Amino acid sequence: MVEVVLATVVLMVAVLSAMGSITASAVLGESTRETTLAYQAATRVIERLQGTPCEDVFALYNSVTSDDPADGAPGADFAVEGLSAQDGDRDGMAGEVLLPVSSRFPWMLLEVLHDNDFGMPRDLNADGVVGFGDRSGDYTVLPVRVRIAWTGLSGDRAIEVETVLAVR
Repeated sequence: MVEVVLATVVLMVAVLSAMGSITASAVLGESTRETTLAYQAATRVIERLQGTPCEDVFALYNSVTSDDPADGAPGADFAVEGLSAQDGDRDGMAGEVLLPVSSRFPWMLLEVLHDNDFGMPRDLNADGVVGFGDRSGDYTVLPVRVRIAWTGLSGDRAIEVETVLAVR
């Protein structure tokens, strides 16, 4: 009788361990799927940015609408199919194009902005001077970051992809 009970306990431990492994594998698989969706979406946006004339990118993808062309602009925010934006996201979309602007002047491209992530301050119009004026109309290089932030099976997650665009 003791042998039967002992064998049952060992069998139950083995089954529970296997179930734990299967559950962990499913969570990891879903997490990998979400990350792949995020990187694919970020790559598509980077490719779209690279295919847009560089001198138009700032006006088309910044967060203000006052400089948008008459036929509209994609703007800074975008949805990512298969991913849900994090709770509290201001627009409910998981994707965002980030440009080197200050929160006080989001319509201005400033060379003197202090932002290490964008490599700023930086000479954006290639005049040899890091100046104080707005460069949104005469930049020749533009650092860009695409961020995807979502809530997935394993909680809040985010990825970022960066590039520098240049006028050709």
